[in-house]
Amino acid sequence: MNSTTPAPGGKSDAATPAETREYMTKLSGRGYAQIRHILVQLPEEGQSRASTLARMVTGRRHRELLLYLLLVSCWNWLEENHEPLSAATWIRALTSKDGVTWSPSTLSRSWKRLEELGLIEERKRDDRLVRVVPRREDGTETYTAPAGRKDRWNTYFVLPDEFWTQELFAKLSLPALALLLVVAKETSYQGECWFTYNRMDDWYGLKARSVQTGVNELRELGLLVSREESVKAPLSPTGKTVRTYYSLTGEFSYAARSARQKTAQKEAQARERKKAAAPKVRMKPAKQRKKSK
Repeated sequence: MNSTTPAPGGKSDAATPAETREYMTKLSGRGYAQIRHILVQLPEEGQSRASTLARMVTGRRHRELLLYLLLVSCWNWLEENHEPLSAATWIRALTSKDGVTWSPSTLSRSWKRLEELGLIEERKRDDRLVRVVPRREDGTETYTAPAGRKDRWNTYFVLPDEFWTQELFAKLSLPALALLLVVAKETSYQGECWFTYNRMDDWYGLKARSVQTGVNELRELGLLVSREESVKAPLSPTGKTVRTYYSLTGEFSYAARSARQKTAQKEAQARERKKAAAPKVRMKPAKQRKKSK
């Protein structure tokens, strides 16, 4: 029997797709990824605010959106990694029985399309592997972490690791994924947000039909809840209108994401205090070391 073939009923010693995703997210060490608001919507008013997300949805770039989200989610450790990830690792991490299919050819095409969209730097070969460097979520600059900056180009929302570990990335269609990102962005500072289907094209570059599909799908999966509220509308025939508010649930809710951010911040501060309190080893000058021998 081949030594690499597991015995009947035995377990393979190779990592599964789920184990690969769990390990990759664990390396990030926060429990979430930081995604800038400008992936979803540009901050400048008085002109089109549609950004990368609209281009992805309009161009049906489902694979490219997932690949870019995974790249950015892992970049805080991947940037320092001595060796780039292999194509096989990327494919395994993105593989699920419920999601889009991946192969070496689809992965290569997706990297190329991300390059055409301005979302990755030129790919560079590192020995037998290819090193990929992301660009900022709007494609205008080389990627750097938001790092606490709060100007309109660096504000961000968090995407919990459960997006990957619970295989939501594979369960969501492109419209549903787009709506998840929109609502996550709009609830980064508040528990709920409101929108109307006919204004989503102006605000985010998303067509009403795609928005409705996304809303229905997120509701069916239990990820989105809504409530209606009557508000004054002086120009309407009745003097009022109904506004629908949306919020995410579970680990994606505003409360859960905020709590996770606070925990990560406390852990980071504790590590900094521990590092500052650690005794520093001072080396003697070379001449003194020779004399002491």
